[in-house]
Formats: sequence, C-alpha cells, structure tokens
Amino acid sequence: MREIEITIEFSKVQSHATLIEQFSKAFELSEGDTLNLNVDLNTYSFLYSDHLCLIVSFVDYLKSNGVIVNGSIINLKRESAQTKYASRVEFFNLIGATFDEDFERQDASGRFTEILRFENENALDLHKEIMRILLTNDLNEDMLRVLDYCLWEVIDNTLNHSDPSFEYGIGSGFLCCQYFPKSNEVRLIIVDSGQGIYRALTTHPDSKFKEYNEPEAIENCIVKGVTNSKGMGFGLWATSTLVRENGGTLIIHSGNHSLKCEEETQVIEAPKWQGTYTFLRINTDIPVTYGEIFGDNMSQKNNFDDLKDEIFGDLDDLW
Repeated sequence: MREIEITIEFSKVQSHATLIEQFSKAFELSEGDTLNLNVDLNTYSFLYSDHLCLIVSFVDYLKSNGVIVNGSIINLKRESAQTKYASRVEFFNLIGATFDEDFERQDASGRFTEILRFENENALDLHKEIMRILLTNDLNEDMLRVLDYCLWEVIDNTLNHSDPSFEYGIGSGFLCCQYFPKSNEVRLIIVDSGQGIYRALTTHPDSKFKEYNEPEAIENCIVKGVTNSKGMGFGLWATSTLVRENGGTLIIHSGNHSLKCEEETQVIEAPKWQGTYTFLRINTDIPVTYGEIFGDNMSQKNNFDDLKDEIFGDLDDLW
C-alpha cells in the first residue's frame, strides 16, 4: 500500500490549473492507499470557492475509491478572512479537516452558495438556488434566460454522462456560485469526477464521434450538434456563445486537456483532472441577446418566466 503526502499552497494558485497541478498525481492512488493532505489557505489574493470546490471533489473521489485521506489545515490563521470564508462555504467539513467555527453565520441566500453536492434528487433545487443569486443581482433578463438554460444543461451533463453506464440520472458532482458586486461578476463551477468528456463522447455505442482523441473531444464539445447521441449537443454551444457575447470566461477541463473560451477558444494540455469541471465567469454589467442563441424559440422564455415567478414569489424571505 502506498502512502504519500501532498501540500496545497494557495499562495501558489494563479488559476484552476495551477491548483490542480499541486495534487493531480494523487488521482493515481488506489484502494487502501493513504493520502496525507495538507492545505495552506494563506494567500495575498482572494480565496475563491470554485477553487475550494475542486479540492472537495478530488477528496471525495479518492475516498469513494477506498483511499484513506487525512486532511489537515496548516499555518492556520483563525481570524483571517480566508479561514472564515473556507469554513463558511463548508470546505473544512467536506474534506474532513477539524475546525471549530466561532463566528455567527450570515444568511447566504441571494449572495452565494456553500459548496454543495448534487445528484438527481436535489439537482433542480440547487439549480434554483443559483438562479436565485442571479435573479437578485441585476443581470439583464435576456442573460438570465440564457443562463437558466445553460446552467441546467451543464448540471444535466454530469447527471447523465459522467457515469460510464450512461444510465439516466446516476451521476453526481459538486457546485458553488458567488456574486461579486464590486467587480460586477458571477463565478460558478460544476465539478464531477466521472468518466470525462473523451470517454463520454467516444464510448457510447451510438456515438458518431468515436474517432476523436481527447483534445479533439474537448475542442468539439462546444460545437453545436456534438453529442454522444443522448441530447441535442446544444447546451455547451449555447454556453460558449453566451460567454463570447458577454466578455466572460468558460473553462472546461477534462482528463489532461483544458478548453478556455473567451473572445477566442484554445485547448491546451493540463494537469490531470479525473472527470470534468466547467467554470463560468459572467460579467453582470454586460448584457447578452436572447435571440443570438435561441432565435425565435419561445419555450425557454416561458420556462424561465415560470422559474422567475416561483423565485420572486418568496424574495421577501431572503433578507
């Protein structure tokens, strides 16, 4: 049995990829192996929950495969903003690190989510929780209609494509979202540790894209109509179109390759991620046009209007 020690230092984190690089080798551990995981949260920059969510998913994957994970926080500064934030979004609890919280929690509704596990039974509720944040923070209505669709499509991809059995609704993952009013942006991430985009596109018996290698699979996953035969292949295309019009960022990282979509799209080699994560950074002050993505299709507008009525019906309970 192997035993390894890894220290994650947030002072060295400039991106999701530089974070994963610090622990990626541990994906090779097997049942009965041990990982001693040390996390140093101290950093001069902001601590983002989407970075913490990656670590949570990584630890969950190892534990689900019988790896013993001993999580500890090193160089802990109890009163630092980073420590309190990590505790508030449930990071310590989710990686099995001991931390006694000694501050009063404020209500997160309409502002951010904790790091949350989703599966078929609660996915719609968590989708609604993220839309509540978006609805209450001044995004233009066309953007909200598109985001409502895109967010669910990414969650649905995990539920239905991350497990190699391709059984409907069997997948699971983690997500989190936060609105940053000073920088006029929303950051959200949907993470799974399943089979990844390459295997999902090339191993389904009815797929038309079995000849793709991994970088081709990642590059083409945002092309309209590319699917493993289940679905229309529209969700990630719509998401990338939204990002380009909004001036935001879309990152899709699966296996050893990462796609980054801004004004241009590039696919690069990256440290291994087991499964897929999709990260979105959306500018709340730059509008998008519904018709650019959906044309004259009114069904998504109607779906969104129903959701809006449901959420705004209890907005007075938020504060």
